[in-house]
Amino acid sequence: MRSNFLRDVAAHVREELAAGTYGAGVPEARRRSPPSLREAIARDRGQGALLVEYKRASPGAAVPLPRPPSVEEFLQRTELAGVTAYSCLATGYGFDGSPARVHELASRTPAPVLFKEFVVAPEQVKVAARTGASAVLLIARLQSEGLLERPLAELAAESHRLGLEVLLELHSTAELSQTDGVAADVYGVNTRDLASLRFDRPAAYATLDAARSRHLRPLLGLSGVEGAADAAELWSRGCDGLLVGSAVVRAAEPAAFLATLRRPAPGVRG
Repeated sequence: MRSNFLRDVAAHVREELAAGTYGAGVPEARRRSPPSLREAIARDRGQGALLVEYKRASPGAAVPLPRPPSVEEFLQRTELAGVTAYSCLATGYGFDGSPARVHELASRTPAPVLFKEFVVAPEQVKVAARTGASAVLLIARLQSEGLLERPLAELAAESHRLGLEVLLELHSTAELSQTDGVAADVYGVNTRDLASLRFDRPAAYATLDAARSRHLRPLLGLSGVEGAADAAELWSRGCDGLLVGSAVVRAAEPAAFLATLRRPAPGVRG
């Protein structure tokens, strides 16, 4: 039987926190006031905001990702696409990410950066703030699975206290109840089930429709965007932006690939 990836990664994060190694290589204090992720998405909503992820590995991929570029090379290959914001994995387990790498990316670009992590404890939020990231990812599924040390509402409040915006991630309609009382700045729906690492597009699409009916905005489509058809489906469901990861790493010409994902102009069939 396949293990539950969400529980596995949460356990790994707790081990790092207990060992005192979490956040190694990140400065003790933030050195800049980061730009707003929410405002950047609102600015680019008309053409479709694109959040591009620096991703070194993907545990759910059938084929391993190519050799990852350096952060500097990654930025050079994507900046010409008019990227709205960047996302960077802080998770070591399965993703070969780290908070230090988020700090490196944030220090090299004026664009907003998302600290993408499986946050289970306030200590991780404090590290996220020190990296210079604009926003931190909080995952509703972690609360519904009982894997958080503090409720989502408290983690969101701590994030705001430290100057971070909050991107609240959902997958199924059952998780919509987790948004109650959580002061999120941006909402996202992941097409991947984080327990099994399988794509469940019907569940995600139903959640997008329900989130839109609740006026949860800005609203992002997260994961599973392999090309223009996937992007068009998410635009048609009212997304304000998309987060794109593995497909950018695999693209021979990342900027040209990202251009194919933009929202079609009014009256133009995608």
